[in-house]
Amino acid sequence: MGDNLVNINGIQVGDRHPVRLMGVINLSPESFYRGSVAVADSDIEQVVSNFEEDGADFIDIGAASTAPKNIYGTASVSVEEEVRRIGFAMKIITNITDLPISVDTTSSVVAEMALDMGAALINDVSGLQEDSEMAGLVASRDVPVILMASCGLPCKSVRSSLDTLKKSYKIALDEEISRKKIILDPGIGFGKETDVDCKILHNLNKFLALGQPLLVGVSRKAFIGELVGTKNPAERLTGSIAATAIAVYNGANVIRSHDIKDTKEAIRIGEAIRTRGGMNRDRMG
Repeated sequence: MGDNLVNINGIQVGDRHPVRLMGVINLSPESFYRGSVAVADSDIEQVVSNFEEDGADFIDIGAASTAPKNIYGTASVSVEEEVRRIGFAMKIITNITDLPISVDTTSSVVAEMALDMGAALINDVSGLQEDSEMAGLVASRDVPVILMASCGLPCKSVRSSLDTLKKSYKIALDEEISRKKIILDPGIGFGKETDVDCKILHNLNKFLALGQPLLVGVSRKAFIGELVGTKNPAERLTGSIAATAIAVYNGANVIRSHDIKDTKEAIRIGEAIRTRGGMNRDRMG
């Protein structure tokens, strides 16, 4: 390993570089964690300012909640509304920060509009499997893409998640998307039981074996709530921090989070133990 490098607007992501931190801004009032929602322009500006101050490397914006509908009952959002929300936020964010912007969408229409407005990468939670035009768009624009393992409901094993991600990876390669543009995400919390989420965190090496940088998002997710005994996402910070440190220790290259300052500290701890404790990727395989 060691050559799994992705460059996002000059920020290097991969084994030989620091673990990167992606801050989440939800533009959808339907989102499961209300504390991450920013709709008004002043709210968006404040969140971006906080992210910069607290040390985020990227900003991830999403206009349609991807939280499991069977758990949170979230409503669907039309492509037209997604375009409106993303367009509104892009105008604000690009005027106040140089942080690379990731757009969380499964729609090629939304993705193309966002890229035209200055987005640096696409975060597709369907792993290029929902919109048949997405892979071609990413390839033609030569932009980085995050492919998440979305293996349906329920996703009952690490193997199911891994196989789904391999399928998405193949779609990307068949479309001639460069390996230097691909980041993988095991999809923790997306249609998976708590035991499966825990097993994925424990077995990140199986996903790292695909040879790409790995993004992990555990922030305030349902499995954290189940483990610590709370249904309220606002009460899941401590558990999220613990899971983040474990993800970093086990090899994650990017962490996606709602809570930048606290998560940054967890990354430092996990990274220090991983590097100073003598662990290396070869031993993880």
